[in-house]
Amino acid sequence: MLAYIRSIVAEKYGQAAAEDTTILYGGSCNASNAGELFAKPNIDGGLIGGASLKPVDFKAIIDAWKK
Repeated sequence: MLAYIRSIVAEKYGQAAAEDTTILYGGSCNASNAGELFAKPNIDGGLIGGASLKPVDFKAIIDAWKK
């Protein structure tokens, strides 16, 4: 889906705009799946919900992003 979104941006605004567009994963991102999600192409970040309220979990998500 994220690749599709990026392709639509490229069609409408050009490849450079598509590459410069930040696309965030808006599903359930938590400490246990963050590493796998952030390793996928076209995911430039995530919208973190309840996991941001738990410091240990939030740090694990940040650490996964840094890899």
